Amino acid sequence: MTIYIGPGAAGSGIAECMAYLNGVNYPGFIGYKVLFVKVVCVVLAISGALCVGKEGPLAHIGAIAGLAVIYLIPFKAFDYFKNDKEKREFVCAGISAGVSAAFASPIGGALFSYELSKPNTFWSFSMIWRTFFCSAVSTFTLSFLF
Repeated sequence: MTIYIGPGAAGSGIAECMAYLNGVNYPGFIGYKVLFVKVVCVVLAISGALCVGKEGPLAHIGAIAGLAVIYLIPFKAFDYFKNDKEKREFVCAGISAGVSAAFASPIGGALFSYELSKPNTFWSFSMIWRTFFCSAVSTFTLSFLF
């Protein structure tokens, strides 16, 4: 599936997330096909008891979901968030939500996304709180569903 449908889904996704947050343009990193392939392959690998970690793929899935929020919500106010800085903030929030869903730890998810984007200058104190809130909502939703 990663060869024919979504080549951007190959690998764990952590290196690609780190590169995206540091300003590298990786064209096949985010897309609907990549999301489909990543979700299906992770579900099959985890349910098949393969030696595959779910943290990296869930971070990648969260990054795609973070950007999907900007482009799928049909409000005119979301056009403000379509610049590079704001897209990186949404990707950070998605990464933290994915990692916190994997570990059921909102603080760990927020700190993980901070660690991935450590050399960047777009982080601020308010960004850490927004990322933590996104992680907390993700963990709450996971515990509510299961």
